[in-house]
Amino acid sequence: MLEGSRCRRSLAVSTCHLFALLLTSSISISRAFSMTEARNIAIKTVTAHQQPEIDYCYAVRRAVFVEEQRVPMEIEMDDKDETATHILATLNGAAIGAARIVFLGDVPPLLPSGNGRTTVGKIGRVCVLPTHRGRGIGRQIVLFAVEEIKRMIGSGSGGKVQLGAQCHAMTFYESMGFEVIPGGEEYMDAGGVPHRDMQMML
Repeated sequence: MLEGSRCRRSLAVSTCHLFALLLTSSISISRAFSMTEARNIAIKTVTAHQQPEIDYCYAVRRAVFVEEQRVPMEIEMDDKDETATHILATLNGAAIGAARIVFLGDVPPLLPSGNGRTTVGKIGRVCVLPTHRGRGIGRQIVLFAVEEIKRMIGSGSGGKVQLGAQCHAMTFYESMGFEVIPGGEEYMDAGGVPHRDMQMML
């Protein structure tokens, strides 16, 4: 799910270093996923200026989208990262997953103006390190993002959660209540990955 900015040059260096650290820490904890480990998963929101957490978010995204899926860095990182609400998932303190929420429109959530309120929160960049997939972590990240959007927009407000799902992951999102947006067709994102737009009404 893909959407440059002036922060790219500094991030390119920091994320390379963090990527190596993430791989080392992830390999060391890639054993059987026990209930104890499940309880040690922490998910929280992060701002673009919150260090070092935001660098961990970017490093996980780099590992998945740039290193694994070969998406160009100038596409993976964009200007929306500066204002997005980022999500970081950790296991025993090690970063293992990330995502971001972009509220569509110019009006900040919960702040009324002449144009009304933001009513759409778009989830993007959902990713989990390869060593931690198949354990329900991606689902936890998405559901956490949905709850954060509900908190900001309001449940029953007529708002919606949207995302651009990689086609191979559509059933994953459908299992959480997302539906293909009527009339939407399959498209290739800037990274050359086939997607379909999906949504969930709040």
